[in-house]
Amino acid sequence: MQHTTDDIDELIGKYLAGEATAEEAARIEAWEHASEANVRYMHQFRTIFDKACTVKTLQTFDTDAAWNNLQRKMRSQQGTTEAPARDNVRTLHAPAHRNLYLRIAASVLILLGVGYLAYRVTNTTDAIRPVTVIADGQTVADTLPDGSDVYLNKQTKLVYAYDRKKQIHTVKLKGEAYFSINHEDAKKFIVDVGDVFIRDIGTRFNVTAYEESNTVEVVVVEGEVEFFTKGDSGVRLQAGGKGVYNRTTKTFSIEKPDSNALAYKTRVFSFSNTPLGEAVAMLNEVYDQKIVIGKNLESCPLNVIFSDEDIDEIALIIAGTFGLTVNETGDTLTLEGHGCNP
Repeated sequence: MQHTTDDIDELIGKYLAGEATAEEAARIEAWEHASEANVRYMHQFRTIFDKACTVKTLQTFDTDAAWNNLQRKMRSQQGTTEAPARDNVRTLHAPAHRNLYLRIAASVLILLGVGYLAYRVTNTTDAIRPVTVIADGQTVADTLPDGSDVYLNKQTKLVYAYDRKKQIHTVKLKGEAYFSINHEDAKKFIVDVGDVFIRDIGTRFNVTAYEESNTVEVVVVEGEVEFFTKGDSGVRLQAGGKGVYNRTTKTFSIEKPDSNALAYKTRVFSFSNTPLGEAVAMLNEVYDQKIVIGKNLESCPLNVIFSDEDIDEIALIIAGTFGLTVNETGDTLTLEGHGCNP
């Protein structure tokens, strides 16, 4: 198959920039070793590419004017002979008497094309690439590239990206996460959960947005946030506030935050007349070792505050409260006894 110079130049540019497919790379390598002329041509191309990569400022060139100027020079050398069309003149097997000018034209186009590719390469290396943080069976604490701290609950995925043009930091969230934003007045930080958004206004907040849930919940610990959709301005939440978005009715509401909303992060639990069954369920969501109780104990009211105690210590406190025994088997702590029932 015969390739035009345009074809080869484009493939070489992609090859040197690391953007060629495996098939294109193999084609270029086979072409290069087909002749000494191709080896020299490839060497010249590499030299131009290496020099272009060192250029820090991208200049703008009028390629049409350059080509027209080249055609005028060709006509002056060839008398009244009409210059060949731009699209089909530059083949690798061009006649010898045109070779000098065609080489000049190819070099100009190579420099422009490779310069652009080099510009793309050198100007994307300092871009903030999307960052993915995943918490499967364990909670995960991390710091995003903008300096904001995040704490992910189990079964959560977070993808951070930064749009330099719009100067917007965006986090796509599936699951639950606590955000402590490194706030700057000129910086926009938005959490995107697919159909609803949370915009930071200098704050610390928690977002619960599991895909299987019908609601999205936001609890603000410090500062304030805007909680909205594309078609609804939503609500503005301040410290101590909680907003809930219903995905079915597409409506926002403001509720009183649950005292244990951040327990997965702080391991601080506050139970006030809480049925023991509910309390145990909350504890089991946070701790790896699980507590098991009988149905006769589920309604017993629990009044206690746990502050980052170990789960076995918590089990002993509950057992002491209701006169129960604790049996440990592997990762299970079983509480048994009459409890609050006569």
